[in-house]
Amino acid sequence: MSERLLLLLSLALAGLPGAALAADPDTASAANAERGEAAVLPSVEVADPWERFNRPMHRFNRGLDRAIFRPVAKGYTKVTPRVVRTGIGNFFGNLQQPIVALNLLLQGRPGQAGTATGRFLLNATLGLGGFLDPATHAGMPKRDKDFGQTFAAWGWKDSRYVVLPVFGPATVRDGIGKGLGQRISPISELASRHGPGVTFVYGIDTRAAVLPMEGFLEDADDEYVMLRDVYLQRRACQVKDCSEELPDYLLPDYEYEIPDLDWRR
Repeated sequence: MSERLLLLLSLALAGLPGAALAADPDTASAANAERGEAAVLPSVEVADPWERFNRPMHRFNRGLDRAIFRPVAKGYTKVTPRVVRTGIGNFFGNLQQPIVALNLLLQGRPGQAGTATGRFLLNATLGLGGFLDPATHAGMPKRDKDFGQTFAAWGWKDSRYVVLPVFGPATVRDGIGKGLGQRISPISELASRHGPGVTFVYGIDTRAAVLPMEGFLEDADDEYVMLRDVYLQRRACQVKDCSEELPDYLLPDYEYEIPDLDWRR
């Protein structure tokens, strides 16, 4: 199996609620992720003309996750000590910072791009390759910016919703952004040098991060619609700050990029 296919398979997280509920210090959080609750976000216009394709693809992705990724992720959390899981998450998160810095620069935020670069360098050196996170303690926030957001900043704000095989919810704009980001990702480069095991660990660690947040799907009348709307609402709030439209208790703690989830405790 090719490393590219392994990368796609390991990133099935994108079709799960946790991916749609991640917080960003520059924009409003889509949920109180620490409690695993879905947020009430401003409504967005839904462009879903390909629903007849998207629904079967959603069912395929969810079936693949239930059969493979979720059981492996649960086993991973049981056998891997918390301190090791935290270090692995820090390591892969730090490898994303050069891409974040590039996107911040392309979005006209050179100061934040410099912070992201400094965060990467500090963690890569004093943080033992990124397994430790001294940058956060030094007051350097972890940001999450991608090429989809950059395209939106350049004017591509409206885009059709599509469910990608294995990757899950996206829009045409964000799907192109994901492909570009992964092509130049340091994680992909690391996998090409050291084998598919890198990609496997990355995918399982990422999938395990959202295990505590799956409960909100249990009572959904239409899981497809819920995930679609949460994804589109989150992306809208990443492109334009929605904080003024959210109640105070749903606003993120801006000291952190990613909430302190229970899975690493």
